[in-house]
Amino acid sequence: MAVSEVQIAKLALQYIGDRYDITSLSEATPEAEQVNLVFANIRDALLREHPWKFALRYYTPALLIGTPPAGWELMYAYPPDALKVIRLVNPMDPLQKRYPPLEWTASRSNDGIKVLLTNQGEPEFEYTKLVTVPSEFDALFDIALSWRIAAAIAMPLTGDAQIADRMVREGERMVGVAKMEDSNEGSTGRVTREPDWITARN
Repeated sequence: MAVSEVQIAKLALQYIGDRYDITSLSEATPEAEQVNLVFANIRDALLREHPWKFALRYYTPALLIGTPPAGWELMYAYPPDALKVIRLVNPMDPLQKRYPPLEWTASRSNDGIKVLLTNQGEPEFEYTKLVTVPSEFDALFDIALSWRIAAAIAMPLTGDAQIADRMVREGERMVGVAKMEDSNEGSTGRVTREPDWITARN
């Protein structure tokens, strides 16, 4: 069943205590105010921390016209929906278990455009997509996100250091469990392939 931001917030508040609840993120309550302050930042940070399978994408970027910085031969477009580029996939070792990682880096062109630099022709990159719609989240991510939110808002809401400390400790334990379960679930191969981009220019 797909969840919403409100449902994730309700989970977080439930962890803190039965007296805390929310019906809308737009309501004028301390609960809504605190959730709104942290929701997006915590979501994005949690996405960056771990290669969540629901957010993984693979793509072959367009080669950019221009002169790469010294030490690099080729410059490629950076995916506009990427939160974090994880690695350059080695076609001879797609799971990266036999050979050292291929070299690449993220940088900016002379025009200030974010780009990917490598010496590999026709590269394929793995990245984490910035997923902002809760209905696209995995259930494990829902749990991890709700606990992180609970840890962040417990002290402002309750003023109780013991409750806040318990939310942090239990939250990190549950986030760790969610990450482990996500890592162990299913195949470690490709999840979603994005279509190749139209060639871009600097």
